[in-house]
Amino acid sequence: MCVQASPAPPKSPCSSQSCGCGGHGPKTKPAPDPRAILALRFDGQAEACHCRGHACPRHYLAYTGMLLAGFLLLHLTLNSLAQWPDKFQDAVNHNHALGGLLPVAEVGLIFLPLAIHAAFGLRTLRREKLKFGVDKHHHGSDLRQWLQRCSAVVLLTFILFHLATLHRWLGGRFDPHNAYASVAHAVWQFWPNLPAHHPANLLIADFYLLAIVAAVYHLANGIATGAEVLGWVKTATAQRRLWHFCLGGALGLFLAGLTAWNALAIK
Repeated sequence: MCVQASPAPPKSPCSSQSCGCGGHGPKTKPAPDPRAILALRFDGQAEACHCRGHACPRHYLAYTGMLLAGFLLLHLTLNSLAQWPDKFQDAVNHNHALGGLLPVAEVGLIFLPLAIHAAFGLRTLRREKLKFGVDKHHHGSDLRQWLQRCSAVVLLTFILFHLATLHRWLGGRFDPHNAYASVAHAVWQFWPNLPAHHPANLLIADFYLLAIVAAVYHLANGIATGAEVLGWVKTATAQRRLWHFCLGGALGLFLAGLTAWNALAIK
C-alpha cells in the first residue's frame, strides 16, 4: 500500500538560523548554572541576519531606540537640575515657551517613536519571553540580551505609570508653573495623605529608582547593539570599543538620574 507523504510546510523567508525577525520558531538554550553567572561574558559573536534584503524588525527598534535615547539623555539631564529648583523651573519654562510646537514635538519625537519601539519590542518579547539564551538575537551576549528584555518590561510598566500620573494630557499631577514641588510630591509623596517615609510612598520612590537603572542599561546596550544591527560598527574591535564607551556614558547618565531622584526628595 502506498502512503502519500504529507505536503512540506511553506518555507519561511528567513533561514533556519536566527535573525530575530520572527519568521521561524524560537530556540532556547538550557539555563546556566546560577553559580556560573559571574563567568558569563558580556560580549558575543554576531550572527548573520537572513531577511533577504527586507527591513529587519530590529532595524526599526534600532532607529527609534536611537531617537528615544536622545530624549532620555535630555530628560535625565534636565531633571538633574532639580538639585537647584530655580534652575529646574527656568528649564521647564523654556520648554513650555514653545507653545503650540511643544505638543507637535512630543508626538513626533517622543510618542510616535515610543509607540513603534514598544510595538516591535512587545512582538519580540512575545516570541522570546524572558527565557535565558534564546537564539533570536544576533549581537551581544546572552546575558546582555536577557537583561535588555528584563529592563524593557520594567521600562514599559514605568512609562505607562509615569504618563498616567504626571502628564498633563492625562490629567497628571505635573504643574509646569510649580515644577519642582509637583514632581517632588509625585515621586516621594505619591499618596498625599501619608507621610513621605510611609512604606507605600517609599515603594513608589523606589520604583522610580529602579526605572532609572533599567532605562540607563537599556539605553547603553541598545545603542551598542543597535549600531551593530545598522552596520555602523562592523569589526569586533570597534564593537568592543563602542560597548565600553556606552558603559562609561551609562555611568554618567546614572549619576544624573540619581542626582535628580535625590534632589526631588521631600525635605
